Amino acid sequence: MAYAALPEITEDPNDLSARLRAERDPERKRRLHALALLATGRATTRREVADHLAVHRHTVARWLRTYRDGGLAALLTRAKPGPAPGQRTLPEPVLIALKARLADPVGFGSYVEAQAWLHDEFGLEVPYKTVYTLVRYRLGAKLKVPRPEHPKKV
Repeated sequence: MAYAALPEITEDPNDLSARLRAERDPERKRRLHALALLATGRATTRREVADHLAVHRHTVARWLRTYRDGGLAALLTRAKPGPAPGQRTLPEPVLIALKARLADPVGFGSYVEAQAWLHDEFGLEVPYKTVYTLVRYRLGAKLKVPRPEHPKKV
């Protein structure tokens, strides 16, 4: 099985070691350590680096691909997880209509009903969990249905 060649490490091994000692972020430190191992010759394959750092060899391959494509700056830059700031699961007009429908005394009997309403009115396939989180936590509404009572208790 042929593997892609390891990228050429252009940074000085002494500079990498100094940066490694000064780094405080554990994820960036592991990435620097991987480069330092390859630059000093203490490891010659992805598997050796992965075994030394206790990560999967595919993780090391991804780091080295990032380094090959963008250099040290790209390797040490990590994107924050999650959606982009300001990203909405529903368009603003849909959110306003949902809020108005929740304010209506009839409202919805269940989150599945709210999910079906979004599909019927706007053609949106919104997962149940998204509908629940949006209605319950973001809009602060509770879909309460009166419990059935025994006729003799009334």
